[in-house]
Amino acid sequence: MLAPRRASVRIIETFATAVFLLAGAAACTAAPSPAPVPSPEVAIANHLHAVLDAVTGSEEVRAVLVHQDAEPVYEEYMSSTPDDTWNVYSVTKSVTSTLVGIAIDRGLISGVDATLGDLLPEYAAVLTAETSDIPLQAVLTHTANFAPDGDVRDLEGSADWIATILQDRADRGPGDGSFVYSTYGSHVLAAVVAEATGMSPFAFAREVLFAPLGIEVDEPWEERLLPGTDPDAYNRAYENAEVAWIADPQALNMGGAWLRLRPGDLARFAQLFLDEGERMGDEIVSSTWVALATSPMVATPVLGALSYGFQWWVDEERDEFAGVGFGGTVVLVDRRKDAMVVIACDVARDAPPTELGLTADSALALAQALIDDLPDSDG
Repeated sequence: MLAPRRASVRIIETFATAVFLLAGAAACTAAPSPAPVPSPEVAIANHLHAVLDAVTGSEEVRAVLVHQDAEPVYEEYMSSTPDDTWNVYSVTKSVTSTLVGIAIDRGLISGVDATLGDLLPEYAAVLTAETSDIPLQAVLTHTANFAPDGDVRDLEGSADWIATILQDRADRGPGDGSFVYSTYGSHVLAAVVAEATGMSPFAFAREVLFAPLGIEVDEPWEERLLPGTDPDAYNRAYENAEVAWIADPQALNMGGAWLRLRPGDLARFAQLFLDEGERMGDEIVSSTWVALATSPMVATPVLGALSYGFQWWVDEERDEFAGVGFGGTVVLVDRRKDAMVVIACDVARDAPPTELGLTADSALALAQALIDDLPDSDG
């Protein structure tokens, strides 16, 4: 009984060996070569256009820039040139925050614990005991209970926007300290910068931020939006300007929106934060401020429940932070890959509902996908 079993084993072993040898021979002669891995530039281009072909609002995208290790990897301009400027909408908030940081670095503001009563003495008459005690940090993190962006108000009919915003905040009360996204609160930051520096935010930015970054501002435009201004004429002048920043009746540039910059200017700004506040060895804003501003300070229910820092959205899990503007404008900075993505869009101040660009969620998701197409940093 044992011999037949050994014979069966030998037959099976012989058959298995033959199959193995035949398979090996076939693999040597017939196996296709692995498909070549596309370069990051090709992968980004393919991914970008697949997304833009599929999402609503892509017609308003004007530029996409992807840089890594301080070098361009991919740049594309759609119906535009590198010299064209665009309204960066709420990415303006991140610029205003940086101006606050520079003012603190220079000793012009004592710190983020300073209160509105200390920072805005000109508005003592409209500040209450409660609103006087609002710390700067609460304004920077949208936890001071200023009016949410969804609230309708006729600021453009007011002779003093800051007074109107502060009075509205006094009427609302302190809230519960939770996150309430407020462009009105960001405009208060512009007033803080102006009071501390004795300059308009735009003038201060040109001196301490734009010029050191190599952002050219040959003919700055910062016309005041006064009550009774013809909106059509004003919008045309703004959109025909080069680098521009809308100002309120007190000549305070809008702290939360309406700054016009080139896509490359946004890339320089993002690189400043990747380089911890330095450019070519010179400190523009302290590394301390860069770290604080881009740290997760408060939880939010927005953009996939991202955290929020000092006017920056923060994705702690991906080690990323972003400025995100209406219509799809995004500045995304990724520390892991030493990379950034800039998406610039053309959405007019008076755009019809059919021309509002990408949603914030779509634009940020696209920027993150393009980061994922990059290899690890060489740095």
